[in-house]
Amino acid sequence: MTLPLQARIRPLLKANAFLGQLPDDVLDAIMQRGQAKTFTKGELAFRRGDPGDRIMLLVSGGIKLAIISAKAREVVLHFVSAGEIFGEVGALDGRPRTASAIALEDSEVFIIHSRDLLPALMAYPQAMLEMARMLCAWARIRISLFEGLTLDMRTRMARGLLRLAEQLGRRRKDGIWLDLAATQEELGNYLGLARANVSRQLSELKALGIIRSDEGRIVIADERRLTELAEAASFE
Repeated sequence: MTLPLQARIRPLLKANAFLGQLPDDVLDAIMQRGQAKTFTKGELAFRRGDPGDRIMLLVSGGIKLAIISAKAREVVLHFVSAGEIFGEVGALDGRPRTASAIALEDSEVFIIHSRDLLPALMAYPQAMLEMARMLCAWARIRISLFEGLTLDMRTRMARGLLRLAEQLGRRRKDGIWLDLAATQEELGNYLGLARANVSRQLSELKALGIIRSDEGRIVIADERRLTELAEAASFE
C-alpha cells in the first residue's frame, strides 16, 4: 500500500542535510504550512524569471533545472533526485529564478515558502551552515560542468555518468542503476553533447560492457573501467 504523501514527506525532510538540523517541532510547523503539489511530465514547476519565494522538495519522480541559451538551445544544469531540495538560491536571496524547473516524468513535490523557512534558519545556525555547504557543493558541480566542456566526448560522457551515479545511483549487485528518466537529448544538454554523439558514446560504452540499459534506465556495469576512462582526460 502506498503511504500518504504527508507520511513520505517527513522522513525526506529529516534526511535532508540542512532541514534535518531543525528541531522536530520546528520541522513539524514548517510541514504543516507547506503545500504538496504534483506535476505531469513536461510541466513547469517554475519558470526562469518567476519570484524566488519558495523551495521545493522532490518527493517522487524527476525534475531538470534548465535554461535556454542565446542560441535557443536548452542547457540542463542539474537533474534533481527524489529527496533533494531545489530552488534554494531564490528562496534565500528573494530574487527571480535564474533557471526553469521542468518535470522529467510525473512528479510530486513539497513546497516550503521562504516566509516560513528563513526564520527557522536564522534561529538555528547549524541548519544555515548546512545550507551554505549545499550551495558550495552546487557551485563545485557547476565548475566541473564547465570544465567538462573542454574534454573529449568519451571523457565527458564517462565523467558525466559517474557524476550522475554519485547523485542518482542505486547500487545493486549487478551494477549502479541511474534513477534518471532523461532522454538522450536531455542528457546531451547536460553534458554539452549533441544527441547523436550521446547515442554513439552510449553505444560504444555498451559494446565495451561498461554500461547497459535495463528497464529504461542506464546501468553502470563496470565502475572501475568507467572511472579509468574519466581519468584519462584529453582535451578538445
